[in-house]
Amino acid sequence: MPELTWASKFKPEHEQSSSVENDSDDRTVKTKLLITTESITPQPDNPQANNIPSPAHTWQNRLILGDKQHVLPALLPEFAGKIDLIYIDPPFMTGRDFKSGQQLAYSDKWDSDLDVYLQWLYETFVLLYRLLAPTGSLYVHLDWRVTHYAKVLLDEVFGFSASAGGAGFKNEIIWHYQSGGRARKHFARKHDTILFYTKSSRYCFHAERIGERRGADKRNHMRKEVNAAGRVFWTISSNGRTYSYDEDSLMTPSDVWSDISHLHQKDPERNGYATQKPAALIERIILASSEEHDLVLDCFCGSGVTPITAQRLGRRWIACDQGQLAITATRARLLTAEPTSSFVVQGVANSGSEPNTTMSYDIIGQTNRATNALDSS
Repeated sequence: MPELTWASKFKPEHEQSSSVENDSDDRTVKTKLLITTESITPQPDNPQANNIPSPAHTWQNRLILGDKQHVLPALLPEFAGKIDLIYIDPPFMTGRDFKSGQQLAYSDKWDSDLDVYLQWLYETFVLLYRLLAPTGSLYVHLDWRVTHYAKVLLDEVFGFSASAGGAGFKNEIIWHYQSGGRARKHFARKHDTILFYTKSSRYCFHAERIGERRGADKRNHMRKEVNAAGRVFWTISSNGRTYSYDEDSLMTPSDVWSDISHLHQKDPERNGYATQKPAALIERIILASSEEHDLVLDCFCGSGVTPITAQRLGRRWIACDQGQLAITATRARLLTAEPTSSFVVQGVANSGSEPNTTMSYDIIGQTNRATNALDSS
């Protein structure tokens, strides 16, 4: 199969059982471990619940501060092949710095070196593939700058099928939005691209959860009819058979999504974080490609739209970001989210380092206890 090449291309090899790994210059470095720095649990409505012992292995969602090159390998020993759904909205190689107010959210400059960016993106895809469950799905959100490169990289990592019937590519979703600004020397760029890949031919997909009501308006070349009760239905003939659809039947969304609005400057959903995406976009992906209690991962979580939405829809989640601003913003949103859910805040440390003090809090941020422990949940 054709592969994309660039200067110094290499495939990362992260051995799950090894205590060391090699970086791009073949230098031996210590494997990173995840250290819990904060544990937050909701206040129970019933005060007596404090006396009820919790199960020893109760799941806790994870909010992790750290670069994905350290966080993803650190997740492998526990979560390799166990993540049901991954959505990422990584840097687009825009050549810009993104700020929230005067504070830097993240830099997307890359010294204008496409080779460096492609290696970084390739490593990300390889690690995410290893974390993804055999029945799992990956959604990668990019724009016109590098989507074409990403698709070739993903074909290499996930495999290629011309019919899209096996593992690999499923859809190139166009998220079309209206935003300000006009182009003088090219057509206005008014869409992002979301690439949908699966690890196998067996994957979760529920079109009925995200379908649009067919309605009573004209539908292409279908014939509109009205029954005796005055209800509209639509018919179409194909190969000698006639198919009938009620106005309340649902249509699977196409791969062009124009019904989800871009977040404008004064949108009430905005929280001030640069490049924030609308919750409706993430909700559609989660509803279509996961079940309740499934595990959702976002390693570029930004302002926390993915974990907030996953939690609201009854999914478990792991959210990561290398920016302290992102973790702070996400943590603040989780503390006021409905429904509430237990989660831990984690960071990365070198293998063999002394565990840090872990603070445990209730949902309103009051200190309950302090323990000296390394997270092993």
